[in-house]
Amino acid sequence: MIGKKIVSQEEVPLFTVKEVLSERNKDGELTYEQQQAFDYSKKFAKVTPAKGTKLLEQLKKVEGLDEKLVVKLIDILPSDEETMQLVLYKSNSNLDAAKTKEVLEIISKYAK
Repeated sequence: MIGKKIVSQEEVPLFTVKEVLSERNKDGELTYEQQQAFDYSKKFAKVTPAKGTKLLEQLKKVEGLDEKLVVKLIDILPSDEETMQLVLYKSNSNLDAAKTKEVLEIISKYAK
């Protein structure tokens, strides 16, 4: 890592990581870290890229959700209010019950 610097940084969901590393894997061999991230993303990415992109757009429209929380919700796909509250608690987000239900309804459409 000598001589390298971070040019940009953004939050990306696991389905995007899986896509990017899959393309790099076709071009050549992945480094150890990339292979570990690729294996993890194959195991835990719960939505397809098409569904994930639509879900990302839908969740970004919900007021009160920042980008980091949206990505975390896509990666976890909470199915009930308890799990949703745990994710929200960890992110220090204050969503009311109506917004929480709205987010759960959006997620349930794409989680199937």
